[in-house]
Amino acid sequence: MNILVSGGGTGGHIYPALAVATLLEKQYQARILYLGSDDGLETELAPAAGFPFAMV
Repeated sequence: MNILVSGGGTGGHIYPALAVATLLEKQYQARILYLGSDDGLETELAPAAGFPFAMV
């Protein structure tokens, strides 16, 4: 299963998205790609959580 996760700008959007992505990865062996902006917190937090990151 491939999942695209998007959410960013502030931690209020990123942390819940990362929590759901982590659950999907562990429970369903999903492959996650995090999509976000080039100037939000997600540029650091998604890769730090172990997810590949692509910028819009």
